[in-house]
Amino acid sequence: MVKGHLIASFEEVSVFLERIRSFDSNSIDCSDHAFFRLSEKQRKVFTCEKIKDYLLNQTPLKVGIQNNGNFAVFYNYGKTTVIKIIIDMRLTLINTVTFYIIDRSRVPG
Repeated sequence: MVKGHLIASFEEVSVFLERIRSFDSNSIDCSDHAFFRLSEKQRKVFTCEKIKDYLLNQTPLKVGIQNNGNFAVFYNYGKTTVIKIIIDMRLTLINTVTFYIIDRSRVPG
């Protein structure tokens, strides 16, 4: 794994939720890169609006801060899986870098 992508520290979920409250749907951008791994069928399920819903309306399980400054945010997704959303959070904009659906056992710490 690239060193910059490793999680350097964790942020309390409550701190992250307070931080994300200053954003709305219009201030979250979903890059094309976030969806490039998906099939056409998956792209109908995982839209930018769906990712925004997770970020703005769901409570994460865990929030990590990567060595490169991006946030790795983990949300429940099914009984044995989690959605991991990587975001670049700036003062007025969140850029969704990518996301993965991973096995719950792969959630760090």
